[in-house]
Amino acid sequence: MTFIMKLASLLVITFFFATTAFAQQTTDPTQDPTALGNAFFKAMLDEDGNTMGKLLANDFFLTSFDGQGVERDLLLQAISGGYVVIDNGTVSEARTRTYNNSAVMTGFWKVKGNVQGNALDYNAAFSVVCAKQGDAWKIVNVQFTPVR
Repeated sequence: MTFIMKLASLLVITFFFATTAFAQQTTDPTQDPTALGNAFFKAMLDEDGNTMGKLLANDFFLTSFDGQGVERDLLLQAISGGYVVIDNGTVSEARTRTYNNSAVMTGFWKVKGNVQGNALDYNAAFSVVCAKQGDAWKIVNVQFTPVR
Protein backbone atom coordinates (compact mmCIF):
# COMPACT_ATOMS: atom_id res chain seq x y z
CA MET A 1 0.00 0.00 0.00
CA THR A 2 2.85 2.38 0.82
CA PHE A 3 4.46 1.79 -2.58
CA ILE A 4 1.19 2.64 -4.35
CA MET A 5 0.79 5.83 -2.29
CA LYS A 6 4.37 6.91 -3.11
CA LEU A 7 3.84 6.13 -6.78
CA ALA A 8 0.56 8.05 -6.83
CA SER A 9 2.20 11.01 -5.08
CA LEU A 10 5.08 10.97 -7.53
CA LEU A 11 2.68 10.91 -10.49
CA VAL A 12 0.66 13.81 -9.08
CA ILE A 13 3.79 15.89 -8.44
CA THR A 14 5.17 15.10 -11.91
CA PHE A 15 1.85 16.02 -13.51
CA PHE A 16 1.72 19.26 -11.50
CA PHE A 17 5.19 20.37 -12.59
CA ALA A 18 4.64 19.32 -16.20
CA THR A 19 1.34 21.23 -16.30
CA THR A 20 2.88 24.30 -14.67
CA ALA A 21 5.82 24.31 -17.08
CA PHE A 22 3.52 23.88 -20.07
CA ALA A 23 1.18 26.65 -18.91
CA GLN A 24 4.10 29.06 -18.54
CA GLN A 25 5.32 28.58 -22.10
CA THR A 26 4.54 31.60 -24.22
CA THR A 27 3.73 31.24 -27.87
CA ASP A 28 5.52 33.56 -30.28
CA PRO A 29 2.65 35.12 -32.26
CA THR A 30 4.93 35.73 -35.25
CA GLN A 31 5.03 31.96 -35.86
CA ASP A 32 1.31 31.66 -36.67
CA PRO A 33 -0.89 34.12 -38.62
CA THR A 34 -3.96 33.51 -36.42
CA ALA A 35 -1.97 34.14 -33.24
CA LEU A 36 -0.49 37.21 -34.93
CA GLY A 37 -3.93 38.66 -35.70
CA ASN A 38 -5.12 37.96 -32.16
CA ALA A 39 -1.96 39.59 -30.76
CA PHE A 40 -2.71 42.72 -32.84
CA PHE A 41 -6.12 43.16 -31.21
CA LYS A 42 -4.69 42.42 -27.76
CA ALA A 43 -1.95 45.02 -28.26
CA MET A 44 -4.63 47.53 -29.30
CA LEU A 45 -6.66 46.75 -26.18
CA ASP A 46 -3.58 46.87 -23.93
CA GLU A 47 -2.32 50.05 -25.66
CA ASP A 48 1.00 48.23 -26.02
CA GLY A 49 3.01 49.99 -28.71
CA ASN A 50 6.12 47.94 -27.93
CA THR A 51 4.39 44.63 -28.68
CA MET A 52 2.57 46.15 -31.65
CA GLY A 53 5.90 47.20 -33.16
CA LYS A 54 7.06 43.57 -33.14
CA LEU A 55 3.93 42.43 -34.99
CA LEU A 56 3.89 44.94 -37.86
CA ALA A 57 5.91 44.91 -41.07
CA ASN A 58 7.97 48.03 -41.75
CA ASP A 59 5.64 48.99 -44.61
CA PHE A 60 2.44 48.30 -42.62
CA PHE A 61 -0.66 50.30 -43.56
CA LEU A 62 -4.06 50.50 -41.84
CA THR A 63 -7.29 51.75 -43.38
CA SER A 64 -9.35 53.16 -40.54
CA PHE A 65 -13.11 53.11 -39.87
CA ASP A 66 -13.48 56.43 -41.70
CA GLY A 67 -11.37 55.44 -44.71
CA GLN A 68 -8.28 57.34 -43.56
CA GLY A 69 -4.90 55.69 -43.97
CA VAL A 70 -2.50 55.22 -41.07
CA GLU A 71 1.11 54.16 -41.53
CA ARG A 72 3.07 52.01 -39.08
CA ASP A 73 4.98 54.75 -37.26
CA LEU A 74 1.89 56.91 -36.78
CA LEU A 75 -0.09 53.97 -35.36
CA LEU A 76 2.72 53.11 -32.94
CA GLN A 77 2.98 56.74 -31.78
CA ALA A 78 -0.79 56.96 -31.34
CA ILE A 79 -0.92 53.77 -29.26
CA SER A 80 2.15 54.55 -27.15
CA GLY A 81 1.18 58.20 -26.69
CA GLY A 82 -2.35 57.50 -25.48
CA TYR A 83 -4.01 59.07 -28.52
CA VAL A 84 -5.80 55.79 -29.18
CA VAL A 85 -7.49 54.36 -26.09
CA ILE A 86 -9.49 51.14 -26.41
CA ASP A 87 -11.78 50.63 -23.42
CA ASN A 88 -13.05 47.29 -24.67
CA GLY A 89 -12.91 45.34 -27.88
CA THR A 90 -14.28 41.95 -28.82
CA VAL A 91 -13.30 39.93 -31.87
CA SER A 92 -15.91 37.53 -33.22
CA GLU A 93 -16.29 35.15 -36.15
CA ALA A 94 -12.55 35.25 -36.81
CA ARG A 95 -11.32 33.07 -39.62
CA THR A 96 -7.81 32.75 -41.04
CA ARG A 97 -6.95 31.44 -44.48
CA THR A 98 -3.32 30.79 -45.40
CA TYR A 99 -1.92 30.85 -48.94
CA ASN A 100 1.76 29.82 -48.95
CA ASN A 101 3.56 32.87 -47.51
CA SER A 102 0.48 35.05 -47.05
CA ALA A 103 -2.57 34.83 -44.84
CA VAL A 104 -5.81 36.74 -44.37
CA MET A 105 -7.68 36.88 -41.08
CA THR A 106 -11.24 38.20 -41.28
CA GLY A 107 -13.97 38.73 -38.74
CA PHE A 108 -15.78 41.38 -36.75
CA TRP A 109 -14.55 43.73 -34.03
CA LYS A 110 -16.89 45.48 -31.61
CA VAL A 111 -14.86 48.28 -30.10
CA LYS A 112 -15.37 51.20 -27.69
CA GLY A 113 -12.83 53.80 -26.73
CA ASN A 114 -11.59 57.11 -28.08
CA VAL A 115 -9.19 58.52 -30.62
CA GLN A 116 -7.70 61.87 -29.61
CA GLY A 117 -10.58 62.37 -27.18
CA ASN A 118 -13.28 61.61 -29.77
CA ALA A 119 -15.59 58.72 -28.88
CA LEU A 120 -15.08 55.50 -30.78
CA ASP A 121 -17.98 53.05 -30.78
CA TYR A 122 -18.04 50.75 -33.79
CA ASN A 123 -19.00 47.36 -35.02
CA ALA A 124 -16.60 46.70 -37.85
CA ALA A 125 -15.68 43.98 -40.27
CA PHE A 126 -11.92 43.60 -40.41
CA SER A 127 -9.26 42.10 -42.62
CA VAL A 128 -5.76 41.50 -41.31
CA VAL A 129 -3.29 40.62 -44.06
CA CYS A 130 -0.11 38.83 -43.00
CA ALA A 131 3.02 37.95 -44.96
CA LYS A 132 5.80 35.56 -44.07
CA GLN A 133 9.03 37.54 -43.96
CA GLY A 134 12.03 35.31 -43.39
CA ASP A 135 11.05 32.93 -40.61
CA ALA A 136 8.35 35.16 -39.06
CA TRP A 137 4.85 36.31 -39.95
CA LYS A 138 4.25 40.08 -39.98
CA ILE A 139 1.07 42.10 -40.43
CA VAL A 140 1.27 44.17 -43.61
CA ASN A 141 -2.25 45.58 -43.77
CA VAL A 142 -5.37 46.00 -41.64
CA GLN A 143 -8.68 47.34 -42.89
CA PHE A 144 -11.74 48.20 -40.82
CA THR A 145 -15.16 48.63 -42.43
CA PRO A 146 -18.07 49.85 -40.29
CA VAL A 147 -21.03 47.47 -40.15
CA ARG A 148 -24.45 49.06 -40.00
